[in-house]
Amino acid sequence: MTLPVPHLDDRTFLDLVTEARERIRQSCPGWTDLSAHDPGIALVEAFAYLTEVMIYRLNQLPEKAYVSFLNLLGVTRHPPSVAWADVRFTRTGGDRGAIRIPAGTRVAAARGADPRPVVFVTTEPALLPAGQAEVTVRMHHCAPVEAELLGVGTGQPGQVLRAARAPLARTAEPLDLLLGVEVPAGSVELGAAAREHEGRTFEIWRPVDSFAGVGPQAKVYLVDRCSGTVTFAPALDLRDPPPAEPAGGPTPDGSAAGDPVGPDGGTGAAEPRDPGGAGGPVTVAAVPPAGRQVRLWYRAGGGPAGNVAAGTLTSLRDPLPGVRVENPASAAGGRDLESLESVLLRGPYEFFAQQRAVTARDYEVLAAGSGAVARARAFTRAAVYSYARPGEVEVVLVPYVPEAARPGGRLPVAVLREHEVEEARARVEADLDRRRALGTSCRAGWARYKAVSIRARVVVRREEDADAVRRRIHDRLHSTLSPLPTPLNPTGWAFGEPLRASNVYRLLEHAEPGVRYVESVRFVVDEAPDAQVNAVAVDQYQPRTWYAGRGPVLFRSTNAGAGWEPAGRFDGETVLRVAPAPAPTRPGIVPRPGAVAAVTLRAGGGSRVHLSTDLGETWSLLTDLASRITDLAWIDRDGAGALLVATDTGLYEVSLLPGAVPLQILVDPADADRGFYAVRAFVSERGAPGVAVAAQAGFGVYLSTAAGRPGTFGHVGLANVDNRVLAVQYDGPATLLWSGTGEPDPKKPGQGCYRTRLFESDVQWQPVQTGWIGGTCRDLAFAGPLAVAATQSGGVVRLDTLAAQPQWAPVMVNCGLPLRDRTRFLPVDAIAATAGPDRLILAGGERGVYRSGNAVDWAASANQATADVVTVPDTWLLCSGEHDIEVVRQDATRGD
Repeated sequence: MTLPVPHLDDRTFLDLVTEARERIRQSCPGWTDLSAHDPGIALVEAFAYLTEVMIYRLNQLPEKAYVSFLNLLGVTRHPPSVAWADVRFTRTGGDRGAIRIPAGTRVAAARGADPRPVVFVTTEPALLPAGQAEVTVRMHHCAPVEAELLGVGTGQPGQVLRAARAPLARTAEPLDLLLGVEVPAGSVELGAAAREHEGRTFEIWRPVDSFAGVGPQAKVYLVDRCSGTVTFAPALDLRDPPPAEPAGGPTPDGSAAGDPVGPDGGTGAAEPRDPGGAGGPVTVAAVPPAGRQVRLWYRAGGGPAGNVAAGTLTSLRDPLPGVRVENPASAAGGRDLESLESVLLRGPYEFFAQQRAVTARDYEVLAAGSGAVARARAFTRAAVYSYARPGEVEVVLVPYVPEAARPGGRLPVAVLREHEVEEARARVEADLDRRRALGTSCRAGWARYKAVSIRARVVVRREEDADAVRRRIHDRLHSTLSPLPTPLNPTGWAFGEPLRASNVYRLLEHAEPGVRYVESVRFVVDEAPDAQVNAVAVDQYQPRTWYAGRGPVLFRSTNAGAGWEPAGRFDGETVLRVAPAPAPTRPGIVPRPGAVAAVTLRAGGGSRVHLSTDLGETWSLLTDLASRITDLAWIDRDGAGALLVATDTGLYEVSLLPGAVPLQILVDPADADRGFYAVRAFVSERGAPGVAVAAQAGFGVYLSTAAGRPGTFGHVGLANVDNRVLAVQYDGPATLLWSGTGEPDPKKPGQGCYRTRLFESDVQWQPVQTGWIGGTCRDLAFAGPLAVAATQSGGVVRLDTLAAQPQWAPVMVNCGLPLRDRTRFLPVDAIAATAGPDRLILAGGERGVYRSGNAVDWAASANQATADVVTVPDTWLLCSGEHDIEVVRQDATRGD
C-alpha cells in the first residue's frame, strides 16, 4: 500500500470558527452576539476560510511531498514478521504406531490475563514415526489462509486485487506467499509450478520488485504485503522518441535538411518503433485472462505477541489423541509492522540502492529489510581474509530481538543465538545473490560475539541511594554495550570497536550524576588462552594473526596477541600442536593461504588431525590415529599437498582430503614401529624439498632430500642424544637444521641444541650449548638471526646465530615470565616468532600466553581479566556479560 500521508494541520473551517468562538467567550465576555449576522463573526468566518485554504497548501509540503516521493520510488513498509517455535510432540499413551500431524494443527499458549491466546500452527504436515517417543515440529504464530479468492481476471492491464486479511505476514518459510491464476486442466507450462483447489488448476505466478525487463510473457506480479494489494502488469507506451529536427530546418519539399532522399524522392527517415504493432500502449508482462480465478495462499497475523516464553505452548487446539506438546525454547522472530518514522529514515537508502546491491551500504540495507535481521555489515572478503578470492562479499547479520526478550537492555549471547533463524539467513543470502553485481558472489552469516563483563567499584555521595545507582549503572552498561540499537546507543555497538577502560570511566562518572568517582575498572571475558597452553603458532599469510591452543579450544588473535577469540572447539580433546601452512618463501612451496592444521589428543587415547582452510572458521576431521601424535609438518610433493605426522609408532603421510587414510612411511627398515618426537619439512634455495625426523629413545636424526618419500631416509647422526625438537632456519641461501635436546635430570642445565647445514656433501653437527640453562628444550623458533628456545625451567633463552662464538643468554627472574620458585621458571611448552621491524615472540605454557619484542622483557598476552582494553575482530561485536558494580557511599570509604 502507499504510505499514509501525514497532515501537518488537520483543522477544518468549522474547527477554526469554533476555536475562535471559544477564544471570544474567554477574552471578550461582553461580546454576546455570536450569530452569523454579527459583523465580527462574519470577519471570523472570512479569516477561517482563508486560513483553511492556507492549511490545505501547507499540507502539501514538506513531509507530504517527501512521502509522495517515496511512494513514487516504490518504498513500502516492512510487513509484520511471524514468530516461530520448535514444538515437541511427545507420546503419552501406549500406542506406538505412527501419528500423523496434519498441516494446520494448532497449539495455543497457556492462557494468562489476555483473553486472546497466542496460537501457533503447523504450516507443513509432520509425522511422529512408529516407535519414536517424540518429534520436534517447526510451528508459526499465524493463521494460514488457503486459496483465498482475490477476484477474477479481466484480461486488462494494470488490474489491482486486494487480500481480505491484510497485512500478509512474513515468515521464515520459503513459500509463505503464493499466487495462482486458473488455467485449463493439463495446460500448465512445462516446468511451471501449480496447485489444485476445488477441482481447478492454478498456475503459480512469481512476485517481482518491478516490471522492468521481465519480458512480455513473464507471469509476474507486484505485491504489497502491508495492504495486501496485488498489482498486475500495466500497459505502457514504449515507442522510441521521434528524431530531432536538424538545425537547417525543413527543405522546400517538406523533408528535413540532412534527411537522406530515396530513389523515389522520399526521405529515408525511419518510422517510430511500435512494440505492439497496433500504434498504442503495450502490456509489459502477462495479465490474468478474462474469467480466470486468481487465488492467494498466505499467512495472516504475526507480530511480537508471538515471542512467547519456553514451556508455554502446551494446549492442543486440534485433537491428537495420545500426544502432548511443549516448546522447549522460547519463540522468536515476531516483529510488528514497520513504523512510518522508520520508513522515512530508510527512504534515502532505498533510493540510492535502487534494488541492486553495489556498495556495502546497499548490501546492508537490503539485508536489514528482513524481519528477522536487525543489523548487517557488509565487507569485501579479500580485504579481510588472505584466502578469499576477488569479488567475494560477506554480509554479517545480527538477529532481531524484541524488546520483551531483552528487559533493561540485557542481551546475552545466548538470547542472540536463540533468535538466529537459519531459514531467514538463507532467504537473505538468496535475495542478496539475486541483487548482486555481475562478477561478484555473496554469502551471509550470523555475527559472532564476545561477551565482556565489567567489574568496578563506584563511590557515590552520602545522600544517594546506592541500590538505585547500581541499577541505573547496570541498565546504562547493558544499553550501551549492546549489538542492537538502544535509546542510549541508537546504532548499537560498532563492529570491531574495542572497549577501553576510559569508555567505562567516562560512562560512569559523566553520565551518572550521583557518582563522585570510580576507583577501579576491570574487564572479564568468557574465555582466553591464559592457562595450559600447549601450542602457539603464527600465520604467515594473514597479517597479525596468531594461534594458541588451550585444552579443547584453539584460540586465534587477529591483532598480534592483543586479544584472543575461539576459532575451533574440539570437545573431549586437547589441542597439542598447531601448524599453519608455510608461506612460499622459496620455490617449490605451494601457497595455501588460510590453511591450518591442528593435532588433538583424545581423552580416551589416540590423536586426531583437524584441517581448516579458512583461518580456523570451520574445521574438518582429516584423520584419526590410535597412537599419540607428537608433531606434524606440511609437505608438497609433485604439486600435491600432504601432512607428515610423527607418532609414537612411526611416521605417517596424510592426504589433505577429508577422511584420508594415513600411509606409513618406513624410515628405518630395521624397526618399522620406531617412534618419533619431531618432523620438519624444508626446501632448499633451488626448490629441492627435504624432510627430517627425530627418533625417540636416542636413535638420532634421519634425513630425506627427496620430499620424504619411502625409502629415501638416511641416518645423519646425533645417536644416543635425546632429540626432542627440530627446527629449520633459513640463513640467506643456507638451510640449517636445529635439534633441541632433552634432559631427564631437572638439576642439570641440559645439552642445549645442535645445528647443521643441509644440502651439502656431508652433515656435520655443531653443538650450540654455551650458556644453556633450563634442562630440556621444549620448542625452538627464529626471529631473523635471533634464535629463541622454550625450556623446562629456564624460561625463554635467546642466541644470536650470527655471532662468532654463539652463546645462549638467559632471562632475569623479573623478566615477566611466571616463576616456579625464586630461581626457576615454570615450563614454557611452545614458542613462535616473527622477524622484521614488528618482531614479535609469543610463548605459551602453564600460565597462558606471554609476548615480547626482544625475548628479554615479557608480558601476559591473554588474560580473562584485564584493566586496559578488550579488543574484538573487525567482523565481531562486543556484548554485555554479567556486570558486577560495587557501589559504596562516600562515608564508607577511607579518607572521607
